[in-house]
Amino acid sequence: MTTTPFRKLLQANLLAIISLVIALASLSYNTWRNDVTEQNRNQRAAGFALLQELAALQLLVDHLTYSDDHQKGDTISGWTRVIFIGDLAHLTSPKVEGGARNLRTQWGADVGRLESSEEANKAMSRSIESLRQETLNALSGLR
Repeated sequence: MTTTPFRKLLQANLLAIISLVIALASLSYNTWRNDVTEQNRNQRAAGFALLQELAALQLLVDHLTYSDDHQKGDTISGWTRVIFIGDLAHLTSPKVEGGARNLRTQWGADVGRLESSEEANKAMSRSIESLRQETLNALSGLR
């Protein structure tokens, strides 16, 4: 019984071994790239939806302060928007998520004063604008 030395086996199968290593590396990279692309796509979609909700919340805040039409400025729908903004922010960056928490805190503090206080409106508008800028920064940072 003759045994082939390991070195000869390695030389005879070197091309197959290299091909296998390249195939595994390519598969690993492709899987990682697909995961990153999907994560960016989800963050992008959540960011755009977040910007839309922020615009709608700003409109609601302005209606509460400056309009006599209370159907356009409903604090209950405001709470719904603020909660949804927090949910969307959870799908983006930690800074955006922190901004959404600040927005919810600000909304809780000012929602009862929005109909009578322009200062409450300005404070809410600043919070909305801050979160909008944070969202735009997060979106521009995606690759």
